[in-house]
Amino acid sequence: MSKFTNTDRVRPSAVSFLTNGYFTNALPGTKEYYEFWDEEKNRCLYGYTIDDIHVTGFHYFYLNYCPIDRAVDEVLPDGTTQAKRERTFPRFYDGDWEYFQEIDKARGTNKHMIVLKARRKGYSYKAGSMLARNYFFVKNSKNFVFAASKEFLIGDGLLSKAWDFLAFIDDHTAWSQPRLKDREMHKMSGYKKKVNGLEIEMGMKSQIMGVSLKDNPDKVRGKAGELVFFEEAGSFPGLLKAWEVTMPTMRQGAKTLGMMVAFGTGGTEGSDFEAMEEIFYNPAAYDCMDYDNIWDEGAIGTKCGYFIPIQKNLDGFIDDDGNSLEEKAVNYEEQMRDKKKGAADAKSLDQYIAEHPFSPQEATLRVTANLFDVASLQEQYNSVKARNLQAIGTIGKFYYGKDGDIKFTPDGDIKQIIKYPHRKDDDTTGGVVIYEAPYRNAQGQVPLNMYVICHDPYGQNQSADSTSLGAAYVLKRPNNISQPDDIIVASYVGRPLTQDEYNKNLFMLADYYGCKIGFENDRGEVIAYAKRHRKLHRLQEEFEMLDKKDLRSKTVKRQYGMHMTEARKRQGEIYIRDWLNTNRSTDDKGNQTLNLHKIYDPALLLELIKFNHKGNFDRVMAFMIGMYHTRELYNAEIKEVLEDNSANSWFDRNYN
Repeated sequence: MSKFTNTDRVRPSAVSFLTNGYFTNALPGTKEYYEFWDEEKNRCLYGYTIDDIHVTGFHYFYLNYCPIDRAVDEVLPDGTTQAKRERTFPRFYDGDWEYFQEIDKARGTNKHMIVLKARRKGYSYKAGSMLARNYFFVKNSKNFVFAASKEFLIGDGLLSKAWDFLAFIDDHTAWSQPRLKDREMHKMSGYKKKVNGLEIEMGMKSQIMGVSLKDNPDKVRGKAGELVFFEEAGSFPGLLKAWEVTMPTMRQGAKTLGMMVAFGTGGTEGSDFEAMEEIFYNPAAYDCMDYDNIWDEGAIGTKCGYFIPIQKNLDGFIDDDGNSLEEKAVNYEEQMRDKKKGAADAKSLDQYIAEHPFSPQEATLRVTANLFDVASLQEQYNSVKARNLQAIGTIGKFYYGKDGDIKFTPDGDIKQIIKYPHRKDDDTTGGVVIYEAPYRNAQGQVPLNMYVICHDPYGQNQSADSTSLGAAYVLKRPNNISQPDDIIVASYVGRPLTQDEYNKNLFMLADYYGCKIGFENDRGEVIAYAKRHRKLHRLQEEFEMLDKKDLRSKTVKRQYGMHMTEARKRQGEIYIRDWLNTNRSTDDKGNQTLNLHKIYDPALLLELIKFNHKGNFDRVMAFMIGMYHTRELYNAEIKEVLEDNSANSWFDRNYN
């Protein structure tokens, strides 16, 4: 796209108003007056082209008739300038031009829009202007704004901005409309007229309505609209249900009669991006415009929704004609990130990145009380995906050889579960992934205490409504015998048809690595399976460290496994954080390789990134038990007489 020039050409009415204090000097009631307003209406409906620039109808209306609060430069008496906030008309920005062009394409192809963006890009203003434009020019139109709560609609919300535009246009144009309804959340144009003694509603009868869903997405049912916005979609836990309920109302047969637009921003503490991510990364499944994902690392060949990065339309990095100076903006934002890295509050960097993202993955960073270094985990996730590092592990299955020993065979037909959260229709059978086979001495023995298994079970046989998976990781303890150490050497995550099948694989994994299973003991039938198959020796007894005052359970004490209380979970988070941030090496440039850089399971990385105290995080909970397990064995000797170190790795593979 070439640079725009002389862009005030597409906002002539705004320029006239700013210069003269009015849109036209034609006298009301004259031919010139009506011709002017008819022409402006046509531009607002169908767009405007002058020379080499075309703006859509929505864009023209926004630029010329919707004053917003905007940062402008004020010249001081000494000749210097300072920024101040002023109510004035929008400038032409290249990012806005692209957005409104895509809106028109979506309407022309019967598609909807899912929009993920950096913060403070003025999208509430743009959405409010679109509602106002339909209110004045599209007869009988119903236009909705759905939000998780009223605070996103009123006050400084989207609806309040639409109401401001309506008031301005009523006061300064020939398009003023009487109101049949004039409520805080609902305005309807028109008037009543008596016909044969009956009051009849007349006029445009166009409407703008706000709907606060309050965790009840069914409130949108039956609300067919010309234009429907989902405000602050990243803080909208019922978004997916509301979208699916609304979508059929926008169709009549094969025709789509209305358009839905959901937009969200990152950086809100406690945001729930799962629903928005589902739509954003699977746009075609939800009748949305799709785009090549040129933003996320490792996403080549995939599609996503519409994304607006921080470097687009960034104040201070836009020329006089509205062209974004993206390279300079990126450099500035990188400097700001470097400053945040020294902040005492670790999550301040995460919040800044989420609010000022270069990619969709950054925009969806969870800003919570998560103790983990989310930004570094995200970088590792991006690296794993971009470099296909999950392929370091070999997926397969166990079987018993002729000698009765457990063997592992690769099986490419088994699908590793690498997404979090997984979708309902995903194959969740799972399989064993080997990153490094067990170390064995010359006699084929696995040293005692070298490995531990940490396991988070699921509670019932496969059911349609269950999302929980069984998750197990094999950790290689720090030692002086087999390197590298203090790493994940194997995993088993899945949910086969029966728990017996899962438990069979779990105990074969324990036999293969010659270790005990630490597990959450309130579900999963792990103990029952061990008793039936004479495998109790593979279960870790309840950790002695749990009897400490701060970690002691007042209600539950069992012989095997671990009962996860809230206090233990909080302490477990600290253990995970410390392990993730443990430095393994430092290169000559001062770059550290941490334990987290040795995690090659994308789904585990995503769970660590998104971890909170409300969601379902099977892999993280398994890993947390592993942290307790390794600490319990801190002083336990790894019993081994080193005779042959040649069998250090499986198939002579190097996993450093």
